[in-house]
Amino acid sequence: MYPCNIGGARCKAPYSEKGFTLMELLVVMVIVGLMSSLVFVAVGSGILKSEETRFEANFLSTLKHARSAAIGRGKAVRVIIDEENRRIFMDEGKPTAIPETVQIEGSGVIELAGGGYAVLFFPDGSSTGAELDLKYNNAVRQIRVNKLLGTVDVGPQA
Repeated sequence: MYPCNIGGARCKAPYSEKGFTLMELLVVMVIVGLMSSLVFVAVGSGILKSEETRFEANFLSTLKHARSAAIGRGKAVRVIIDEENRRIFMDEGKPTAIPETVQIEGSGVIELAGGGYAVLFFPDGSSTGAELDLKYNNAVRQIRVNKLLGTVDVGPQA
C-alpha cells in the first residue's frame, strides 16, 4: 500500500510513471540513425559529384545559354572550345576549365583561325550544329547541337 492523503485523496505511487522506458529510447535512436544515414546518401551524392560531371553540366548550360543569348541580343553568339588552354567559354563570357581527364571530340564545329573550335548560335535560334563526344571515366557522352533548331540534346552514356 502507498501512503494516502488524510483528506481521502487518491493514493499515488511514490515514483512518477511519466517518461520513456529504455527500450523506447533505443528504438527512437535506431530510427533516427537510419533516417540520418538515408539523408547522408541523398545529400552526399550531390556533394561527391565528380569534377567531370560538373564540367559536363556547365558545358551543356553554356551551350543552351548561348542559344538564348543569341535570340535575346539579336546577334550571333559563339561557344568556343579552346583546346590549347583547355577551356570553354561563350563570347565575352567567363571561361570554364576543361578537366585534364576530359577529352572533347566531335564533328560539325567551326575551326577557328587562331586555334580552337566554335559552335555558332544565330538570332533566329538555329546554329552551325555539332556532334560532340565528351570522354571521361571510360565512358562517352554524346552531345548534339541541332542545326535547324539550335537545341542541345544529350545522348546516352556509352
